[in-house]
Amino acid sequence: MTSHDHPQRDSPDWERPDFCPFCGTALADGGAGFVDHMDDSPPCAERFESWRERITDDVGGEWGG
Repeated sequence: MTSHDHPQRDSPDWERPDFCPFCGTALADGGAGFVDHMDDSPPCAERFESWRERITDDVGGEWGG
């Protein structure tokens, strides 16, 4: 995987799924590539878990991940 400067948070490209939202690394794809990246990057996996814990109440029963 190639590292890439992640777009700024106020950029319309910030939510593009082809970059890790935690470190900006380019992903092979926004689905399986993200999962693979979480397996390969413990710091990003920790940040993802922390984010998921914070939003759990916001999405309630709709969360499938």
